[in-house]
Amino acid sequence: MSSTKYTLDRIEDGYAVFLKYPDEEEEHLVELVSLTQPVQVGDRVLITGEHLEILHEETAQKRAAMQNLMARLRKKRQHFE
Repeated sequence: MSSTKYTLDRIEDGYAVFLKYPDEEEEHLVELVSLTQPVQVGDRVLITGEHLEILHEETAQKRAAMQNLMARLRKKRQHFE
């Protein structure tokens, strides 16, 4: 059985909407009631059949990279004000 990585994009109308990693163009919907563990927007997960595993280390790295990018953009913006 193959495994695929996804990123949780949003929760909408009772569904978790995952985007296939890395392109994040293909959507995969999962009913919230079928999830066995809580997920947050931005979580990177591995889905194998009906099993979902949160990839905590990848999620943390991604969040850190986004925070660094936002800090750099804020600093750049302050420079131009």
